[in-house]
Amino acid sequence: MKEPNISEKYWRAVYVNSRAEKKVAEALRLKHINSYVPLAKSMRQWSDRKKMVELPLLNGYVFVHINEKEKEDVLQTKGVVSYVRSDGRIATIKQLEIDRLKQLVELGYQLEAGPINRDYKGGDKVKINSGALKGIEGYVIDAQDGKQIEVLLESIGQCIRVRVPVAILVNG
Repeated sequence: MKEPNISEKYWRAVYVNSRAEKKVAEALRLKHINSYVPLAKSMRQWSDRKKMVELPLLNGYVFVHINEKEKEDVLQTKGVVSYVRSDGRIATIKQLEIDRLKQLVELGYQLEAGPINRDYKGGDKVKINSGALKGIEGYVIDAQDGKQIEVLLESIGQCIRVRVPVAILVNG
């Protein structure tokens, strides 16, 4: 078995206190630790006004790109609860999964729909065959108004709903 390189960096996820994602990311930045919080724009309405706000796409999670030496610094950051674990070990997130999250955020995960040219129903496995999300697989959640479907994407143990044009899907 290969000895791990203590200076090699891996993406990890940490659980953070409720509504502390942005504050934790800023605290990590001040420690020179690379972190990522996927944010999605959402329109919020108050009694006197509407405002576009950025909210975490995955509540309670911050992703950190760290080596073994930085693990303790992350845990000692105010607002960090613990590392996300899988099979009793700190979970490692693939660069591809982080890249896909970034793509979803950059595109605004609700895209305009084109005309339907295929019939899909809930539970169908599909794959996106063009555009920035090409290659992502998921499951049909719902078809709405005959124009759009929602695909559930599984990444890092979380599910993200993405509204995509049916025209860019193929059966998975």
